[in-house]
Amino acid sequence: MNKAVCIYPEDFTTVFLRPLCDHICATFDAVEVGYDTSGDDDPLEVIYNEIKEAQTIFFLGHGMSTCLYASIVDNVKLIDENNISLLAGKRLFLLACDSNQFVDTYKLANSIGFGFLPTSLDDARSPRIFHNIPKDNLKSEDVAVYKISLVNTLINTLSKETLSDFYLLKKRLLFNTSLEIVDCLTNKKCPNYKIVADELYYVQKDIFV
Repeated sequence: MNKAVCIYPEDFTTVFLRPLCDHICATFDAVEVGYDTSGDDDPLEVIYNEIKEAQTIFFLGHGMSTCLYASIVDNVKLIDENNISLLAGKRLFLLACDSNQFVDTYKLANSIGFGFLPTSLDDARSPRIFHNIPKDNLKSEDVAVYKISLVNTLINTLSKETLSDFYLLKKRLLFNTSLEIVDCLTNKKCPNYKIVADELYYVQKDIFV
């Protein structure tokens, strides 16, 4: 397989994605790179150099409709309108909030993006136009179940077979998310399991390929 890179800016908001990053690196022989400020090298340049050499890019972090972040904690942008050309011709799997809009904004071919992905209690309770679900009573246990279900869905979906065919990838994502929804509802896995199931439904609804 062509060179793959997994950009994973790990911090307290994304640490739950570690099993997914490990799966991607093992499955696709991907190089993991993050926003590492501990060395002498420019952390952004390190990531950019990996992007330039890669044909397939996995991004596990934060984003919005116009950018992807190298660090949401430090408010450092990785990709925006000024350097979007770095992604031209790449196969992209972008797990970040509003990455579906990011893909559409920049008309990125051969890409898959997602909608709003709440990763904390504050995220989950925030008002969003497309996720108008009553969430005042949400608990941390609910968010934890959501995050575990999301990671399980993606690990069970991502394979060399699905990555080579984004139509198949989307179908598997829809199927595996449905399994997690049924599991959540059937086993009542958290106090507000119905709300968690609704949020998992939006994972399906917001996928953009």
